[in-house]
Amino acid sequence: MKLKLSAVLIPAALLAGQVSAFTLYEDQQNKLDVGGVFVLDAFQPVWGEDDIFSASRSILNIGAERRLQDGWVLDAKLEWDQFLNNPTSGSDNFRNRLGYFTLNHDEVGSLRFGKQWSAYHDVARYMDNLIIIDPDATPIYSEGTDGGFAATGRGDNLVAYRYSKNGLNVSAHYGFTSNGESAHDETAKRDDNFAASTSYDFDSGLSIGVAYLENKVQIDGATDINGLEDGDKQAALSIGVQYISGGLKLASVYTQGENIHKAGLLGTSSDSVTAQWADANAVDGYAHYAFESGFRPFAYASHVDFDGEGDVTGDRQVYALGLSYAFTPKTILSFEAKHNKLDEFRGQSSRTDSGGGFNFAYVL
Repeated sequence: MKLKLSAVLIPAALLAGQVSAFTLYEDQQNKLDVGGVFVLDAFQPVWGEDDIFSASRSILNIGAERRLQDGWVLDAKLEWDQFLNNPTSGSDNFRNRLGYFTLNHDEVGSLRFGKQWSAYHDVARYMDNLIIIDPDATPIYSEGTDGGFAATGRGDNLVAYRYSKNGLNVSAHYGFTSNGESAHDETAKRDDNFAASTSYDFDSGLSIGVAYLENKVQIDGATDINGLEDGDKQAALSIGVQYISGGLKLASVYTQGENIHKAGLLGTSSDSVTAQWADANAVDGYAHYAFESGFRPFAYASHVDFDGEGDVTGDRQVYALGLSYAFTPKTILSFEAKHNKLDEFRGQSSRTDSGGGFNFAYVL
């Protein structure tokens, strides 16, 4: 799902940060906003193959805010997306992306409840920039989903605290039970989940951050689900840095992972080999430059080095090049090409593939 559905996913920076809203109503105490984005994609996972995935997608969000006494603010947000021509099922697919409410105060921070961007993502977002594929070494979407189960991306059932002042950002979350992937007629369940991150934004445009996440897994009945057993934990320690100045952005993240990177996520050379969660050390980097003309070339590279336990003995490398053009700040056409070098499993031949596609996004 990760690679095939990635054609209909545009980066969190566009969907979460740049989905600007327009205000329907506002007075001294209340505010009501709506926003959204329309996306059209076509994507060929491997050049020369017949499979071409295309989809259209619409996203809608509604946000409300009420100012309380003594500087307190209560806000809530709901966001949904709707797939047409779903590349995996061939049918429509309606999904809840976000759903939370927040109690916020400038001096004490915010407390947020519901489906939301996780505390881990507060640092991992340094790498959440790509258009068609997703970051690989930084395991934001390593489940092949939105990262909800492990809470690396938009985490399910979270309560999160955040505080920012004078460039310092601190966040932590706790995740209640949630369902993950299934196999052998069993479903991996989240026993509990927690994460914490801290970062500092310098006036120069440099940001440095560290994040740690741990997800406890519960599996009833089955021996394992893709290498995960009952009582296993998924963990990620990530250290990231980014630099933004004018149109330039440079970013890199190093991650030490335990059962948080999935070998075979981008496919295997044999149908008899299934994807497996495994330990890994991983690093990725990203760069772009946004010209005033509207063009934005970008490049990405990642390396995931699996620890060699069991049949997962090798590594995975992903490279991508792309070009976006903004006709207006909210109307963007992008092309992206990728190249994978896969040598993950013992006894399986290494392989390479190349593919890519285009993306058109219109932000309301």
